[in-house]
Amino acid sequence: MWSFETENGERSFPGPLIRAREGQILHATVNPSMGPHTVHWHGLEPDPRNDGVGHTSFEIGGTYTYQWKPEQGEPGDANCGTAGTYFYHCHVNTTLHAQMGMFGPLIIDPVAHPDYPVSPGARRAFVDGPEYDIDTEAILIPYSLDPRWHELGHAAGLSGEDVGLNRFQPKHFYLLGGELARRPTGRERVWGLSALRANVEGNGRKPTLLRVLNANYLPNLIRITDESGAPARIAEVISHDGRAYRDTSVPGTPARPIAEAGAPLMTSTLAFGAAERYDLLLRPPAPGRYRLEVSWKDWITGRVVGRRTVTITAS
Repeated sequence: MWSFETENGERSFPGPLIRAREGQILHATVNPSMGPHTVHWHGLEPDPRNDGVGHTSFEIGGTYTYQWKPEQGEPGDANCGTAGTYFYHCHVNTTLHAQMGMFGPLIIDPVAHPDYPVSPGARRAFVDGPEYDIDTEAILIPYSLDPRWHELGHAAGLSGEDVGLNRFQPKHFYLLGGELARRPTGRERVWGLSALRANVEGNGRKPTLLRVLNANYLPNLIRITDESGAPARIAEVISHDGRAYRDTSVPGTPARPIAEAGAPLMTSTLAFGAAERYDLLLRPPAPGRYRLEVSWKDWITGRVVGRRTVTITAS
């Protein structure tokens, strides 16, 4: 596996979490140790010098510092703001390098707005969005690995030769991520997801935010069931690819979050493709245990080729 490394020499898979705030200037210095690389901020749109798409700007062989500023959101405005879940990845020989491990989570937080105060121990998902509990916030990253690809070199296929990058046949399936407040530390580490917690709301407790990122090349399907195996509609979908779901049905009026407009998107299932991200609020009605199953499907036949499960403990 390859990976990104921090200035302190810590290397992880997936890459280190980058967390920024809307309106804050972010600087990221890249100093490749093996061939040219770039960093592309997937889902965000910096200018070409800072976007990291090598074939439309440049690749980095020495040292370069990216700098960009996430757009700040305004309450009720569906056309501005960048708060949400993203990821960064190398954009040199992109298909191969992302599979080799050159990616990591990127989260943009909103700026606090005086009309939308934030409770202690909580944060808003976007400027006028719902509050969530910081302590149990988590990310779920399905990833699958094709061993044949990991025998290829840095520039495999770039000269037009057929090295089989159009054939992705994974043999291993992983759930990466976990609670953001409890990320593992150390020089070399793998951040694997083994369990999730979800708050039962009440007495000032806020719901748990689960961020979902598809970091492989197959479609994924999430199913949440209760202890009896019945579908459990405890997940409220609040945003997709860094864009909040808002009610824009009445032109000229504020675009409120859809739950505030009386139409929350509650579900027990979520289907999502490569590079898609969703933000889910987990809202279990009572203490108990739930089962979250992730399936990997062949993108042509739809056949399930891998499954992994984790337990959600609601309390």
